[in-house]
Amino acid sequence: MRRGVFQTERGNGIPAFREMIMQNTNNAEHILLLEIGTEEIPARFLPETIVKLKENSERIFSEYRVPFNSIKTYATPRRLSLIADLAPLQGASEKEVWGPPVNAAFDKDGKPTRAAEAFAKTHGLKIEELLKKEKGKGTYLTALIKEASQQTEHVLPEILPKLILSLNFPKSMRWGNGSLRFARPIHWILATYSNKKIAFEVDGLKSDNMTRGHRFLSPAAFEVKDCRAYINLLKNNFIILDPDEREKIIRDGTKKLASSANAVIIEDEELLRHVTNLVEYPVPVLATFPAEYLYLPKELLITVMKGHQKYFALQDAGGGLVNYFIIVSNTKQDNAETIKRGAEKVIKARFEDARFYYEDDKRIPLKEKLEGLKRVIYHEKLGTIYDKVMRMAAIAASTADKCLPGKKEGIHTAAILCKTDLISGVVGEFPEIQGIMGGYYAINDGYTEEIAKAISEHYKPAFSGDAVPSSEIGSIVSLADKIDNLTSFFGIGLMPTGTEDPFALRRQAIGIIAILTEKKFPLTIYELFNESLRLCGIDNKNAVLSSIAAFFEQRIEQILASSGYPQDAVQSVLHYANSRPVYTLRERLDALMRLKEDDDYEPFLLAIKRINNIAPKGETVELKEKLLSAEEEKILYASAKAAKTEIESLVSGSEYYEAISALKKLKEPINNFFDKVLVMDKNEEIKNNRLSLIKTIRDIALQTADFSKLN
Repeated sequence: MRRGVFQTERGNGIPAFREMIMQNTNNAEHILLLEIGTEEIPARFLPETIVKLKENSERIFSEYRVPFNSIKTYATPRRLSLIADLAPLQGASEKEVWGPPVNAAFDKDGKPTRAAEAFAKTHGLKIEELLKKEKGKGTYLTALIKEASQQTEHVLPEILPKLILSLNFPKSMRWGNGSLRFARPIHWILATYSNKKIAFEVDGLKSDNMTRGHRFLSPAAFEVKDCRAYINLLKNNFIILDPDEREKIIRDGTKKLASSANAVIIEDEELLRHVTNLVEYPVPVLATFPAEYLYLPKELLITVMKGHQKYFALQDAGGGLVNYFIIVSNTKQDNAETIKRGAEKVIKARFEDARFYYEDDKRIPLKEKLEGLKRVIYHEKLGTIYDKVMRMAAIAASTADKCLPGKKEGIHTAAILCKTDLISGVVGEFPEIQGIMGGYYAINDGYTEEIAKAISEHYKPAFSGDAVPSSEIGSIVSLADKIDNLTSFFGIGLMPTGTEDPFALRRQAIGIIAILTEKKFPLTIYELFNESLRLCGIDNKNAVLSSIAAFFEQRIEQILASSGYPQDAVQSVLHYANSRPVYTLRERLDALMRLKEDDDYEPFLLAIKRINNIAPKGETVELKEKLLSAEEEKILYASAKAAKTEIESLVSGSEYYEAISALKKLKEPINNFFDKVLVMDKNEEIKNNRLSLIKTIRDIALQTADFSKLN
C-alpha cells in the first residue's frame, strides 16, 4: 500500500504495525494509544500536524528516555491519533554535575566548607560520595547523579500533556475559560498504555479510555477496552481512521461512478488529498447539472466545482466536460439521494453566477479593458499593471527581434492584452484562472487562436513540473513577463533572501530557464537582462545585472545537478551559464558524458590540466610566431591554430563532442611541449611568448568546457 500523505511511520514501521495491533493477540502489552478528539480541524492543517505529532512524540519520548520501536500517526477532521510501541521501562540516567573548586570546598585542615556541604546537599549526596576531577588548571568537586528507571506507564501522565501542548497550527484558538490554544476545541482525550487508562489533565480536560464515532451516525461515546480493536471499533462506528484507506475508497468509488456515466474522472491529486481530510466516512455520490452550462469555459466550470465545492469533474474520452460531477459525502449511502439533490441545487446556483460574470465580461473587449489596468497597482515602487504591461511589450519586442522577427506583431498584441482579464468579473471571483480566461475573451473579440493561446499560457510554467507554453508567441510573452518581474524586483532591491521569496522570483527564474531550454531560443541570460534593465531604466544597472547573473547561475547549477549530471561536469559548464544560450549547457554536458567514457579520457584531461595549471590568469602579451624557437612549440602553435578554426566551426554548429574530439588532437603536442621546452625561460620575451601560447590553448579549450573543474 502506498504511504498516505498524512500518515507517517518510523523505521520499517508499518503497514505491518497496524496489522499487529489489530490481529496479534499477544502484543497489546506496551502499546500506547492516544487520541485527541476535536471539533472539525481544517483539512489544510492536517498534513503538517500529523507530521509534527510524530516528530514531537519521537523527540519527547527521547527526552524522557522512553525507548520506542514504532510510532504511527493518523488524522481525520475530528481526531489526531498516535499508536506507539514503547518499552515498559525508561532508560537509566547518569549525569555529571560540576561543583566548586577543591580549594574552596575544603579548608586547610581538609574539612568540608559550606560550599562543599551545600553542593552535596543539593544533589542528595554525602561528602564522601563526591568526586574530584581536574578541569583546565584546577581541580573541582563533581557529583555523579543517577536517576533510576521508572515504569513507562508512570511517566506517560507527564509526557502526554507535553506532547499535546507541543502541537502548533497556522491558526489556533482558545475556548471557554481555558488558556489552551489548539486548532479547534478539544472535546475528549483517549489515552491507554497496555490497555490501562493513563490519567492526566490538559487545561481541565481529563483523559479517559473513551472515544466517539461519527458526529451524526454514531455520536455516543464508547469505551476502547483493547487497543488491538481500536481501528475496527472506529470503523464500526463510521470512522475510517487510516487516510490511505479513505483515499482508496474515494479513488475507487469516483472511478466506478464515472464509468457508470460513460465518463472518466478528471485526475486531481491535490483535490483528492484535500477531500480525504474533509471526511471521516467517505461515500462518493454521482450528481448532474443542466447541460446548458457546458458552453462555459471548461476551466471555469472545473474551478467552480473544485474551488468552491470540492467536487470532482468528469469528462468524456475525448476530453470534453460532461454534465456530471461527484461529491464525496461524509455520511451513509442511505442519504445519497438527499446529498445529490442538495449538491445539484448548489452547483446550479454557482454556475449561474459564473455565467453572469462570463457574459458580462464578454461585453467589453480586452482592448478597452487595457485602460483599466492603470487603476491596478503592481507594486508601490513599480507602478501599475499598465506600466508593467508596457515594459513587457518592450521586452517582448526586443526578444522577438533576436529569435522571432516574423511574429513581432502577434507578440506585441498578446503582450499588451495578456493582463487585461485581471479586471474581469470571472478572474475577480476565480483568480486561479487568470490568463486562461483572457484567452477565451480574445477568441470572443476575434483574435487568432495563436494570440489567444499565447495569452492563455503566458503564466506557464507556473509550478514545478508544469509545461512551458506550447506556442512560440506564448513563450516570448511568458519570458517577457518573468524577465520584467525579476528585473523590477531586483532593481528595487527586493531579491530573495534565505528561505524568503515573497514574489516567487526563484520560480520565475526556473520558468525562464525551462522555456529557453525547451524552445532552444538562441538567447543568453546576459543579453536578456542587459536589455530589460535598459528598457526599464534601472539605476546601478551593472550591479543589478551581476546579482541577477549570480542568481541564475545558482538556479542553473541546481537544475543540472538534479538532472543527474555529475557535479564536476556541471561545474565545468557553469562558466557559460549566463553568456551562452541556456539550452546548449545540456548539450555540452552530454558531450562531456561521452568524453568520460572514452579510453583516452584521463590522458587527455591530464594534458589539458597541464595547460590550466600554468596558464596566466590575467592579460598576456601578444603571441609572436617569430619568437617560437623550439620545434615542439612550433608544432604546438600550428596544431592549436588548426584546432581553433575547427573547434569554432563545430561549436557554432552545437557539435560539442566533435569539438572536444578536435581538441584531443592537441594532447600529444601539449605533452611534448611541456616535456621538452622550458616555459619559464631566462629570456623574458621568450617566457612571456610561451605563456601567451599556453593561454591561447586554454582559451581554445574553454570554448567547449572548463576542464579544470573535471575529475
